[in-house]
Amino acid sequence: MQTIPSIRKIRRKPQRVARHTGGTKGQSQISPLASCTDGFLNHRFMPLCEPGKELPEQVRTETEFFKSADSLCQVHGFAQAGFKAMPYPYNILLTYRDLETKLNRQPYDNELYITRGWLDHAVTLATKQVYEVGNTLYYIPVIPLFLFLRHRENKASGMLLLAVMSYLYREAGIPYYRDEGNFINGEYEMNKEYFLECVNENPDEYEEDISDIIRNDICGDIMQRKIHNRYHLDNFTKTVECFKPQNAFDEECLLVAKEALALYLEFPNSSVFQHIDEPEDWDEVAIPESYVSFIGDGKGWVYETIERQINDYLGNFSEMLLPTCVQVFDGTTIEHKTLEFEYRLFELITDLCNILFELP
Repeated sequence: MQTIPSIRKIRRKPQRVARHTGGTKGQSQISPLASCTDGFLNHRFMPLCEPGKELPEQVRTETEFFKSADSLCQVHGFAQAGFKAMPYPYNILLTYRDLETKLNRQPYDNELYITRGWLDHAVTLATKQVYEVGNTLYYIPVIPLFLFLRHRENKASGMLLLAVMSYLYREAGIPYYRDEGNFINGEYEMNKEYFLECVNENPDEYEEDISDIIRNDICGDIMQRKIHNRYHLDNFTKTVECFKPQNAFDEECLLVAKEALALYLEFPNSSVFQHIDEPEDWDEVAIPESYVSFIGDGKGWVYETIERQINDYLGNFSEMLLPTCVQVFDGTTIEHKTLEFEYRLFELITDLCNILFELP
């Protein structure tokens, strides 16, 4: 897996496709046959329905299914397609396909399921959303901003980025690599312990590496105190409103800050792990702290070692714990549950990292 800037750098720009030039000389004129008709294209062909040998009891199944379908339509604002009067189970198949098509037009991907309740075994519809992180490590480096803030002319834009980081740390719950007990901190500490063993054997060979470790520790502690300061969130709105961009870079910082402020106001008390359930066995899946966290720097010996350790860790698992939202339409809720917060949050992290990795 790679961090955000690494993936961004390997994208190729679109180019024109080379074509052979042609001419009209020697080409015969082509015209459609007069008898051709395209009427069949205007027809809607229904899917083939081949009932199984044993079908659920019709009356109860239809009643429960269409009651659940009505609940789903009410929550999502859909209109029923009117397949209820068709023969059973064809009516259920067509309704399912219609709802699935409408869900696929939503901004965020949904999977539609027909399920049975645990207790009453009632037939219900359920949707499932999963935010796929792919092969991206959402690591937010803090040292680039630490160095950026050392120059007075960068104070205004730097305060915007500090406010964004403060939101991600204090409200969105992004782990910080200097907080004891979390996954990424354990990786840093394990790397440090192994390194110190090597230094004791050959101290003269590791001066540069020692300075990299010290830099990550000291700068990380300073930045943690800064982003933990409640001042940035208490004055977030004022900071955004008073900021006057002077160039394209300032515009980018302002856009990121506005999106972070919008998440802060629209999704109070929401965190990055709010839709991640505990697994039955922690040894079978990769934990979410392994792919999203604050880190020290995105370059240098320490980072390269940490990235290699993380990739080795993730290589031991076939799946990761991902933000997942399941909603059962049994008529008990009218709230539309989505992963909108997670989609926007990870997009915010991506935009922030693109800025941080390019800071002078």
